[in-house]
Amino acid sequence: MAKHSFSVPFSGPSQDIVAKAKAAIEKAGGQFNGNDGSGDFSVPTPAGTVKGKYAVAAQSFSVDITDKPFIVPGSTIESQVRKFLEKA
Repeated sequence: MAKHSFSVPFSGPSQDIVAKAKAAIEKAGGQFNGNDGSGDFSVPTPAGTVKGKYAVAAQSFSVDITDKPFIVPGSTIESQVRKFLEKA
């Protein structure tokens, strides 16, 4: 069961938003596996590793955080993901 789920709307081709997510996660030292439709990722943080899955459908990038450090709120992770996707 996901610990935190959210969706980020986007415009343009799905491969663009997936490329942004991949670039941001790899820049942070994480791993990104998947394609333009779905996949998974993990990102190390000072508090521990954040793991999740993503799916792309109908101009929406949906994220399910499946594992995260107890002390890191899901809303903080969501905020960071949104920032990465908007500026990447």
